Amino acid sequence: MSSKVKWGGIAGLVAAALLIISAILTQISPDTTASYLFFGVVLAAYIAIIVALVGVHALHSGKPRYGRLGTAGTVLTIAGYALIGVVRVISMVQGQPSLPIVRLAGAGAVLIGSALLGVIIIRARLLPWWCGVLLIVAFPLGDVANALFRSAENLLLALLWGSVGVALLSRRQEVDEPVLTQPAGTG
Repeated sequence: MSSKVKWGGIAGLVAAALLIISAILTQISPDTTASYLFFGVVLAAYIAIIVALVGVHALHSGKPRYGRLGTAGTVLTIAGYALIGVVRVISMVQGQPSLPIVRLAGAGAVLIGSALLGVIIIRARLLPWWCGVLLIVAFPLGDVANALFRSAENLLLALLWGSVGVALLSRRQEVDEPVLTQPAGTG
């Protein structure tokens, strides 16, 4: 279990770094959204997010407060990011934005899944409460923030996944610490 949690934490930090790079690329060049470098960075970030979600699931799996709702939230969020990633690949190949309905369905899955997962994380109390709150608010606030500042959504998602990554890595270290016990009959 701790291996998946560790890799999930690392993937969260990688996703945050890639999302920051994508935000920088967007600011450097207004035509970045059509460039292969931008699409590649964002696609790699989505893959890292999926690995981070597997780490979150591994940490919570089998815990009574996580249950089916936590699993459903994780699966929906993973499916949403995977759908958005596939649409990004298709758009990259075609050279123009493609399949807006499928991308919207993926965004809906991410919205519902991350909100559900955020509530379960707050309830389960294995990760800090603010990780759950960020899961609930970061994705929907991204579109509103993009209206104010271009690429703000990527910065909000970087904050979310960087925070989740750090929380997973710190939680993994707590789980991995050996428990010191005294042999029976001494004392």
